[in-house]
Amino acid sequence: MTPDRIAIIVGAVLALFLQLVLAPYISIFSAMPNFIVIFTLIVAVSRPHSFGAVLPFVLGLLYDLLTGGPVGVMAFSLTAFSYLVARLFASLENDTLFMPLAMMALGLFLVELAYGMLLTLFGYNAGLFEALAYRIAPCFVYDLVLGIILYLFTTRFFRTSSTIHHDITQLR
Repeated sequence: MTPDRIAIIVGAVLALFLQLVLAPYISIFSAMPNFIVIFTLIVAVSRPHSFGAVLPFVLGLLYDLLTGGPVGVMAFSLTAFSYLVARLFASLENDTLFMPLAMMALGLFLVELAYGMLLTLFGYNAGLFEALAYRIAPCFVYDLVLGIILYLFTTRFFRTSSTIHHDITQLR
């Protein structure tokens, strides 16, 4: 097993631990941070060419099972949009500081929006506007602030190889 995979597995276990132990105690009003989504999107923008669907699906399924929500909602949202962000970021080939943060913000918003809309569809007692105003927007802002801080912190650990994969076969 490569050191990158070990670091990702350790990070996933740490994100799961933080989600279960720390997140309920640092919630602000109705916004609770989602360390699992933040970690998955950090990995998606840090390793876009080697990012797959297994990590977000497993972490999303664990989130669903451990938080008591409808099973599969976070697994679907996290898998679909983190994979989309990884592919979009890989195709842009822009490794400035702004692009990973913008892609992470896009992913956080899409995951929170899809999760809120699917919860509303599956019987969460709120209208779409109420879900957007009281759950999706505050959680997105909280996740974004924590995500930026954690991304800047974790780039120190993922610095060993370039964010953008330069393949010699693509040069013509």
